[in-house]
Amino acid sequence: MSEFDGPRPLWGEATNHALRAFPITGRQMPELFIHCIVEIKRAAALTNAELGLLDADRTSAIVAACDEVLAGKHADQFPVDVYQTGSATSSNMNVNEVIASIAATASGLEVLPHEHVNRGQSSNDVVPSAMRIAFLRAQRDRLLPVLRELSAALMVKADEFWPVLKIARTHLQDATPMRLGQEFWGWAGQVDGAVTRIERASDELRVLPLGGTAVGTGVGAADGFASRTCELLSGRLDLSLTEATNHFWAQSTLDSTMSAHAAVRTAALSLNKVACDIRLLATGPRAGLGELQVPDVRVSSSIMPGKVPPSVIEAVTMAAARVVGNDAVITFAQSGSILQLNVMMPAAIEAFLESVDLLSSATGNFTQQCVRGIAATEVGPENVRSSVMLTTALTPHIGHHAAAKITEEALSTGDPVDVVAARHGIPREQFWQWCDPKTMTGADDQRPWTTT
Repeated sequence: MSEFDGPRPLWGEATNHALRAFPITGRQMPELFIHCIVEIKRAAALTNAELGLLDADRTSAIVAACDEVLAGKHADQFPVDVYQTGSATSSNMNVNEVIASIAATASGLEVLPHEHVNRGQSSNDVVPSAMRIAFLRAQRDRLLPVLRELSAALMVKADEFWPVLKIARTHLQDATPMRLGQEFWGWAGQVDGAVTRIERASDELRVLPLGGTAVGTGVGAADGFASRTCELLSGRLDLSLTEATNHFWAQSTLDSTMSAHAAVRTAALSLNKVACDIRLLATGPRAGLGELQVPDVRVSSSIMPGKVPPSVIEAVTMAAARVVGNDAVITFAQSGSILQLNVMMPAAIEAFLESVDLLSSATGNFTQQCVRGIAATEVGPENVRSSVMLTTALTPHIGHHAAAKITEEALSTGDPVDVVAARHGIPREQFWQWCDPKTMTGADDQRPWTTT
């Protein structure tokens, strides 16, 4: 009997063994991963029917059972712990047993987990295939849309703030003038780059180990089984999936997983940079940089009246930290790639899907509750008028050494830089002609992204 505390279990002996063997965390494998195994079972049944290896009645029963699970029924029937056998065989058998039980009960036929539901398959090719499909779906359906929304929101702000001049900073020190819109445009470009990297890294995930069965030789799988199953999965899930040409590589390593998650990690760190830049520019309200105002989400200090911390941004930074940690888990999980099988897949699966879910939620919240409500203050333009770095534009006319003397004198005396320049023989009118802040931004009022 099962030790499961809930409705009558639909699983069988293999799942019971797993429940007894792995009472580790109480955390089940992610639902999306389970559903991707179920999708493979569904497609495999149809393929086996086409190949004459499964009769029509059992095929219909298995497909109907899969559809029930995919519709959200029986969600409590997949209790196997994340920390289980490293190939996730227990999860594969859990699915086989539940699907067989549902199909047998509904049809009145004998439907067996191994002979019918798992026909032509092994956990060693099903699990890494389901893993890849889950990663692709999570990125496509959750992460990429919110990253694109963030980029669009940053571009709206880039357009809004294009007329606003400010002083750029390098090494956290004053640099030459730029447009606030250029800064936001740069952040949007960083997010766009994250999208591109994730899309490129996803190409490797589209290659499935399915058909390699136990060790990559394909023993037990009929000719054409894997290619047809991949074809059915591609059409149903709107993904371009193909059978691996080298099964011995595809099912024994986490290479493609590491590569794909590296792109997710880079996206997290890109988001962290954008969020932290905004937080820095919004420091204040009196003693900070104060060039931006971020929305007040009504999360205030417990002791300082009226203090408004940038809480939404802080949540982003913690999400990024978790993604970086998950990347370390996935990287170390590659050490479980021993001979013909990786035996740390469940940990890698949980880490990858958590990263995507966490980064998706944090990005969406950052867009909605921070970026769209950002306002520019007058601090940036005021800084431009008093900046000594305007002297950078003097160097083509009077040389670097002479321009540096004007800069040093303006800093030591506190006098306006144009006044100091006049003492060095440069009339104020001439100074502002050479050191026009708008000209120094390298851009006119026309937005570069609107030109053809």
